[in-house]
Amino acid sequence: MKGLYYLIIFLGLSLSTALGQTNYYFSSDGDDNNQGSIDSPWKTLAKASAIAETESKGGILQPGDQMLFRKGDTFEGQLNIFASGSESKPIVIGSYGEGELPIISGSGNIPEGDFIEAVRITNVSYLIIENLWVKNDRKHKGNITWSTNNSIGIKVMANKWGNLCKGLTFRGLKITDVFGIDMIDWEGKFTLDYYTAHGIFIDSEPDQGDKQIGVDDVLIENCYFHNIGARGINVRHLTNIRNNPIDEEDRNRNYIIRNNTFEKLGGDGIVFASMYNAIVEKNDFIDLGWGDHTSSTDRYYGRGEGCWIWNARNIVVQYNRQYHSRGFGDTYGAGGHVDFFCKNSVFQYNYSEDTEGGFCEILGDNDNSIFRYNVSKNDGFRDHHGFTLWVSGFVGADEEPVRSTNNYIYNNTIILDKPEYKPNISIYAKDTYVYNNIFKTSNGATIGAKEVMIDIEEGSELVISNNLFTGDISRRFTVLDDNAIIQKDPMLQNESDDDILGYQIQENSPVIDQGKKFPEPIFPMAGQGIFKNFTLKTTHDIYGNEIDVTNLIPNIGADNNFNSKKSSDDDVTSTDDIKSSSFKIYPNPVTDKLTIQSISDAPQVLSMYSILGEEVFKTHFKNVYELPIHQYQKGTYIIKLMDNNGSVKTEKVMIQ
Repeated sequence: MKGLYYLIIFLGLSLSTALGQTNYYFSSDGDDNNQGSIDSPWKTLAKASAIAETESKGGILQPGDQMLFRKGDTFEGQLNIFASGSESKPIVIGSYGEGELPIISGSGNIPEGDFIEAVRITNVSYLIIENLWVKNDRKHKGNITWSTNNSIGIKVMANKWGNLCKGLTFRGLKITDVFGIDMIDWEGKFTLDYYTAHGIFIDSEPDQGDKQIGVDDVLIENCYFHNIGARGINVRHLTNIRNNPIDEEDRNRNYIIRNNTFEKLGGDGIVFASMYNAIVEKNDFIDLGWGDHTSSTDRYYGRGEGCWIWNARNIVVQYNRQYHSRGFGDTYGAGGHVDFFCKNSVFQYNYSEDTEGGFCEILGDNDNSIFRYNVSKNDGFRDHHGFTLWVSGFVGADEEPVRSTNNYIYNNTIILDKPEYKPNISIYAKDTYVYNNIFKTSNGATIGAKEVMIDIEEGSELVISNNLFTGDISRRFTVLDDNAIIQKDPMLQNESDDDILGYQIQENSPVIDQGKKFPEPIFPMAGQGIFKNFTLKTTHDIYGNEIDVTNLIPNIGADNNFNSKKSSDDDVTSTDDIKSSSFKIYPNPVTDKLTIQSISDAPQVLSMYSILGEEVFKTHFKNVYELPIHQYQKGTYIIKLMDNNGSVKTEKVMIQ
């Protein structure tokens, strides 16, 4: 009878395997000499690592199998995974039972010392890790005396010994309390040596010849990252060429990171270094860049933002919320920033508030960087590199700057209402377009009070048009807009709100139908792969209102509500019409004396600005004024007239 009993068990296991799934169970009161069933569970992470080895090394996990840890239990040590599933039958690492998620901790009462990684996944494809709580607060070195400032919750590694890894899912995880032993920055140097604690770290060696190495097709969703020394998610592909012109070489590919919360991190929520195709959406980033470097016990890095990308292609960051990000560098709103060597980067439909650096950052040697339909409130109070708009040529320390091209910043709503918020403007770039944005300051906040630096490469374009400026905003910036609306309240619904809803316009707002239609930049991957539901050009604003800025005149700002959807500029009284009908300047170009003639009998303020926004002349006049120009250098200047009602007209003039 005993033989029949074991035969039944064997047949049962065989049938389970044949059906594509065997479940293996672990609990803190189990025993590694048990059978691994739900009634006879195993106990340790060492046993779990043994069955998750490759088959050649004795591993038994097969495609479709599940490794399940009992809820409410804690498992200390390191979980190593080498076994792969298949596309139709991924291996699942998860939980069972009732109560709080089971804890996998790389630190604790571990004789050999706290592990660098709590979970380590090497050269694995088609794996789901879900419904676990991962911790790694390292405090005891033991025998592990190297990398003591490192700590990782989950480490994924692709190296030359494996094939291209694909199909990893991380879902419903809690990843908290991840710190290295020696993470204290005693001297306040903020060096990257201390940027070494990560919730999930996905790392790839460089490609080798025709052999691709990397981790592709990754989904991270519905996870909670909290109390981590540096980054929540760090994805890196080491590269043979620093700025590889071949888009799919030396890059991880096809990532979706959505519906996660990142809270109280010393670093960034998400970092992509060498990525091809990614969507970052509907995440909350709260209190990033946490840290106090004046403290001798602080273990947080102290510099972070939602998502920053480097050497990346085709990245969309959308529908995220970011609150209270801090940092001595970078740290920008709209969900993050574009570092250097990126192409086709779209930051849209994001809400950011109280970000230390500012609203928009685009560094050097990027192409087609797009910031649109974002709402920014009180972003920018840092003196060092604090800008509302910052387009820079930076491509690394000791490297010659390289201008980015095709920079599009349009239909954003930017509000500053606290006296400590005084960001500047800096644009060092090629073709750059700033259209249809609301810039509003109040209560002592300013934009550009200390610096407006504009440096556009000769032969390329800077076009600033149809923006609304109200409050204390430098004339060196506003004068560059030939079609500006000046000192009019955009009439937002509730500027005290801490989400996008309050920044919708009211029905009689002056921004309605006052935007500029223009050839909108395209997103070339639209309709393909992970972007199958995307369109080449945006079809709606942050609130879901229909938009088509290529063919229809839009509103100014992030809200296109109440728009009349007019297709012709002739249907709307434009600033150009006002210019031509209300005043004339002649001759143009001019070599001796410039005549300004106004049809209005009311007193007006006449100003002249250089193309960089520096005021070079100002006076009051009625009807006609003759301006000698022999004292001015050759070049393009801007003539600006303002009446007592704040109505502004501008015109460019060329001095020869």
